Amino acid sequence: MKKLAAAGAAITSLPEIAQALDERVRALRDDVLQTADDAALWRRVRKEFALNPGLVHFNCGSIGAMPRVVIDAVCGQVRRYEANPYDGAFDNAVAVRKKAADFLGAAIDEVALTRNTTEGMDCVATGLHLKEGDEVLTTNHEHGGGMICWQYLVKHHDVRMRYLKLPKIVKDTAQILELVEQNITERTRACSFSHVDTITGMQMPLAAISALTRPKGILLICDGAQGPGMLDVDVKALGVDTYASSSHKWMLAPRGSGLLYIRKEVQDRVQPVMFHQVSGEGQDYNAYGASSGTRNMANIHGHGVAMDFHNAIGRARIEGRCRALSRLVRERLRAIPALTLLTPEQEELSSAIVSFALDPARGKNSDIVTRFREEYNTILKPAQGTLPFVAAEHVPPPHDNYNAIRVSTHIFNNEDKVE
Repeated sequence: MKKLAAAGAAITSLPEIAQALDERVRALRDDVLQTADDAALWRRVRKEFALNPGLVHFNCGSIGAMPRVVIDAVCGQVRRYEANPYDGAFDNAVAVRKKAADFLGAAIDEVALTRNTTEGMDCVATGLHLKEGDEVLTTNHEHGGGMICWQYLVKHHDVRMRYLKLPKIVKDTAQILELVEQNITERTRACSFSHVDTITGMQMPLAAISALTRPKGILLICDGAQGPGMLDVDVKALGVDTYASSSHKWMLAPRGSGLLYIRKEVQDRVQPVMFHQVSGEGQDYNAYGASSGTRNMANIHGHGVAMDFHNAIGRARIEGRCRALSRLVRERLRAIPALTLLTPEQEELSSAIVSFALDPARGKNSDIVTRFREEYNTILKPAQGTLPFVAAEHVPPPHDNYNAIRVSTHIFNNEDKVE
């Protein structure tokens, strides 16, 4: 009975716990502002994570690691909701949407909270209501989670896909723009490109591509799974019409957290059922509605705290740190003859993902990744091969496998771990 009484007392103090979380974020912000030594700053930030001692996590490209404050926020909200199940069960999470809009450089009525990039891409593709013969231009480097939506339209609505084949090693922005321009036809209704290439870590020159697509009325659809939290993303500067992302990667938010941006000027062309209003005009991007159903509000709350965590450190500062570590990865691994760098060197085309192709004569990428995990407790990623490149006449050539190893560097990593 004493234990039950103590538990009940803890539940009544949840508002105080929420306040304590805010104070922890403010304390982190103060420490960041007051710590002049760069190495000391990142040691301070590393203490915010609950990663096992000795574990080296170089795969935020697949899944991130929540800071302690985010873990505590989610757990606290679960306790709150389960103490009074109806209280807050249908919160519209406007405050979190506002944070998300600021995080992406958008207006609140352009941003929705989703579960991941795939859900966002599905909403966009099915909300476009493309017709038979309409074309979507994409690349052979896209992730399956951002491609299945288009393949669904091909199968069920006779939409046509055009795949431009990206070079294994990209020379410059002009080379990409030439490929895009060559593959746009009078039937192209949308271009679907990743912000950051999941195989090579190349950052797509979206703003320059937008200058080609927008005057033609072609929608620029972006799979931004690898962007927010690694890069200081501004969707307006990128010139994209839609942007879907997964916050459980680089933003370090709970699993099942994502964002979807739909530019206000094209919302009449992108009408997903998930945001359909039962009455009235426009679309309802609230976290809960008749068309979206019940959501995991504890996760959504944690999603907002993850954005607070990034803002406390500074999004530009985080991008700079991630890039600095990735440059060190490139520098050190470039010296190994068995590896060929796939990630572009130019700042505007690179990111905090670095990929190297392993000489097949020296082994399989998956074997190397397994060895690092089992012998060194280090998590890398065997990068996927390319999707089958389908030409206009629908004749697929062989699937490309670069035998690549992908390294993702985030703020809980350091130079010693890279070495």
